[in-house]
Amino acid sequence: ESMNVLAHERLALETKLRKALKKNELCLFYQPQVDATSGEIVGLEALVRWDNPQEGRIPPGVFIPVAEETGLILEIGEWVINEACRQSLAWHKTGLPITPISINVSGHQFGRQDVARLINEAIQRNRVHPRALQVEITESAIMENPERAVKELAEIKALGVSIALDDFGTGYSSFSYLHRFP
Repeated sequence: ESMNVLAHERLALETKLRKALKKNELCLFYQPQVDATSGEIVGLEALVRWDNPQEGRIPPGVFIPVAEETGLILEIGEWVINEACRQSLAWHKTGLPITPISINVSGHQFGRQDVARLINEAIQRNRVHPRALQVEITESAIMENPERAVKELAEIKALGVSIALDDFGTGYSSFSYLHRFP
């Protein structure tokens, strides 16, 4: 019975998340990345949040796993890339300097989509400079298929977008292994 309840709750959350995507209930929060020496803001990290009108803010630890299991993370990831580019352009138009926005790319998205193409399309559509973006990819995502990762990362780098490796050291990589990646 408890398994049935959990399955029902998960299905209900998936249904709500699908509706949230259609109703634009997701938003991005921009967490500053600060140089510890100078105190200067050197970047921003785009963090996706879900504000459900009935239930309030639903934590990413609740909805992201469901999004990954169902494939909705692909649509969410595309939205995050586009929204971060749109916001970067809006800030730049007000006279603010270009500050790189770091976008977390899910391992599921990195493994299933042409992320370089999505980023290039978002850059072109929003007319933002590639240095306005940084892509964060987890160590585990690139280690799933290192040959494909090298190709995809090289394409992202060729766009002029910087790349950051997230959660390094939590898997099986070493610093010497990093030399394989652009």
